[in-house]
Amino acid sequence: MNNLGYQLMGAKKLDEAIAVFKHNVELYPGSANVYDSLGEGLEAAGKFDSATQNFQKAIEMATKNNDGALPVFKSHLERVAAEIKAAASKNTISH
Repeated sequence: MNNLGYQLMGAKKLDEAIAVFKHNVELYPGSANVYDSLGEGLEAAGKFDSATQNFQKAIEMATKNNDGALPVFKSHLERVAAEIKAAASKNTISH
C-alpha cells in the first residue's frame, strides 16, 4: 500500500497519496514507517506542521522499537524543519 502512495505522489496526486498513507496508518498503527510515509506526503503537499507531527511520531516509535530506519526518519524531520525555516524567512523578506 505504501508503494501506491508513493506512485500517487510521483504522479502529483498528493491528496490521493495522503489518503492512501492515512489509511495505511490506520491499518498499521504500530509501524514507524507508515507515519514517516504520511509525513512525506504531507510535506510534498506543503503541510509542514502535519508532516512534522508524523515525522516526530515515526522517530518516537522507531526509538522505542530500536528501528534501524531511525536515522532516515530524523533526516526527514530535519529536512522539513529547514523548509519551515526557509518559508518563514521568505515571508519575512516579502513583507
